[in-house]
Amino acid sequence: MQEVYHEGELIVQNRTGESSIAAQNAKMVGNRFSNGIINFLITQQFAVLSSTDGKGNVWVTFLTGEPGFVEELDEQRMVIRAGLITGDPLASESKEQKQIGLLVIDTKRRIRLRVNGTAIMEMGQFIVTAHQIYGNCPKYIQKRSLCSEKDAYRMLKSEQRSKELSQQHVEWITQADTFYIGSTNDRGEMDASHRGGNPGFVHVVNAETLMFPDYFGNSMFNTLGNIQSNPSSGLLFIDYDHGHSLQLTGLAEIIWDEAAIASFPGAGRVVRFEIRDVVQLNNATELWWEDTEMSPFNPKG
Repeated sequence: MQEVYHEGELIVQNRTGESSIAAQNAKMVGNRFSNGIINFLITQQFAVLSSTDGKGNVWVTFLTGEPGFVEELDEQRMVIRAGLITGDPLASESKEQKQIGLLVIDTKRRIRLRVNGTAIMEMGQFIVTAHQIYGNCPKYIQKRSLCSEKDAYRMLKSEQRSKELSQQHVEWITQADTFYIGSTNDRGEMDASHRGGNPGFVHVVNAETLMFPDYFGNSMFNTLGNIQSNPSSGLLFIDYDHGHSLQLTGLAEIIWDEAAIASFPGAGRVVRFEIRDVVQLNNATELWWEDTEMSPFNPKG
C-alpha cells in the first residue's frame, strides 16, 4: 500500500472516507507493460505530459503523431516519437532526465492510460521509463476524434506570454469541457490527469484565479494527494478547432468548504488554482478534433 500511495494521497483518501476503495484500486497499478497495453499504445496519436521547469514550476503539454508514434521498447520503457513544440515551457528542460507524468488518452474510444516515471529527450523523441502504469475509467471523457490536414505533428505559428489571463483566455476557459492537470508530490514525482465536465464547469474568479470541481472518480486521489503534498501544479487547455494550447502554471489548493462545493453541481470537493504564468502557443499545422459527444457522466446543472 505504501509503495503505491504517498502520504498526501493517504490523507485525502482518509478524509473522504474512500481508503478501502483506494486500497482495492491500488492492485491495478503495475510497472510492466502488458500485451493489452502494448497493443493500445501503437494505435494512439495523442499524449499529455507533465513535468517541471528549472524553477520547479509544473507545466502540462501535449504531443501528437501518427499511429505508432508511441511504442513500447521493453517491459518498462516506451518511446514517444515526437518533440515539444518550439516555445513550450518544458522545451529547454527536455535534454535532461526528468520526472514526468504521462497520460495516453484515446478520446474517440474513451480509454486512458497513466504512466508515471522518468523521461529523457533523445534525437527528437522521449524515452520513458515507467514506475507506475495503470488505466482509468472512461468517466467525464468527451468523445472526439483527432484529425489533421497533412500530418499530426505540431509546429509553432506564434506565442503569447503573460502573468494573467486575457479576455480571450477567459472565454476559452469558460467554454471548455476538458482540461488536463499536472501535479507533483513532495518527492518530485509527477502525475498527469484528465478533467472533464459540461462547458462552464471551470469558473474564472478573476484574471489570476480559477476554481473547478473534483467529481467522483477512482478514489485514488493521485492529483489531490499531490496537491495536498505540494501545491505546485499546471493546467492545459486545448483549442479543439485548431490545436492551439493554453498552458498555466501556479499553485493549487483543495477547498473542503461545503458552501463553496455547493456552487459546483456533482462536486465532492473544489480546487482553487492561483495562476503564476500563462503561455499560449498557436499551432501552424492544422489539427482539429471533431464528432464531439459529451460524456454521459457529466453532472447536470
